[in-house]
Amino acid sequence: MDESFVRRDRFRWAILALISASHVIGAAAQYGINTLAPFYKEELGLSRAQVGLFFSAFYLAMTGASFGTGWLADRLGVRKTSLQGHLILGLCTLAAALAPSFTWAFASFFLAGFGYSFLNPASTKGVMSWFHRDERATAMGIKQTGVPAGGVVTAMLAPVLVLLIGWRGALAALGMINFLFGFIFWFFWRDPVGDSVKHDFPERAADAATAPLNIWSLLPVSCGTAIYLVGQMALITYTPLYLKDAMGFSPYWASQALALTQAGGMVGRIGWGVASDRLFGGRRKIVLVVIGVSSALTILALSLMTPESPIYLLLPLLFLAGVCLVGYQGVSYALIGEIAGKARTGAGLGLMITINAYAIAWQVLGAFLTVGIIGLVTLLKDPRE
Repeated sequence: MDESFVRRDRFRWAILALISASHVIGAAAQYGINTLAPFYKEELGLSRAQVGLFFSAFYLAMTGASFGTGWLADRLGVRKTSLQGHLILGLCTLAAALAPSFTWAFASFFLAGFGYSFLNPASTKGVMSWFHRDERATAMGIKQTGVPAGGVVTAMLAPVLVLLIGWRGALAALGMINFLFGFIFWFFWRDPVGDSVKHDFPERAADAATAPLNIWSLLPVSCGTAIYLVGQMALITYTPLYLKDAMGFSPYWASQALALTQAGGMVGRIGWGVASDRLFGGRRKIVLVVIGVSSALTILALSLMTPESPIYLLLPLLFLAGVCLVGYQGVSYALIGEIAGKARTGAGLGLMITINAYAIAWQVLGAFLTVGIIGLVTLLKDPRE
């Protein structure tokens, strides 16, 4: 065994388990919004559009605040930032459980999303602090599996809680778990002794929380992964509809096939991290390119499937699509941290999340609108009377 591995603090794996648990518990509250929707929709007299706005409010606050909460993570540290995130997320989820109306619930879920925005920058900063370059993408991938795992936990736990204590009690339980876990995280978190990865790779100049963030270095990976995120959201959103309407699946089996895609994402988040750390010697760019090419080929293959296509071809393609389009995040997060430097990881990741959610989306939409306008002006001719 490499001597450098022997000298490393084994407590890093306990830290990784703590960070991953933070993601599972935080995501459980997030996915509770949609999982519990069938139970609270009628009691609150909500339309489907209003229910959809709840998750949009959560996501809007989470992405909009990510740069600011990342900045706080760089200055306050992982322990304080994670505590604040879980406390805010827990309290606002509890408030949502008391909602008498759409407005109350909307505001509560919006503020809950603000609390959730603390968790990703803090956890990524924690991995950067504890793990060396040759383990970092693997560790990032493992902690990112906490997000889909939180969805699985909620899907299994929430309906049982509804039967026992109603939807308000179930939602309140998810909030209380987050609130209490904030203190558990605070108690068990430890910063590494000294700078355990000081000589791991050349840090950015003036690697301090007050150093300016090199935005231009972060833009290529932020904008590039924004395209991957578009593919991921399209895959998760439209796979059930594609299987039901185009492939003749029943609604039940279409949802089960989506679970297979999500399972592929969990495998990919760890697998691509291991490949980047071990097979490619810590290089991230080449792995992201391989993921992109594999994603394009997989989506092309799916487009060629017909209702007569054998199931033993379709299901592996859905799994592989999840491996690629859902599984890339561990590698991209590691790359962001290494570009920004350990002291500015929070702000760097917050910038990437903000760009992924807003800037590139509006820019792409604006570009398509511009192309459409040019086409109308140059190619379209009004029919003569």
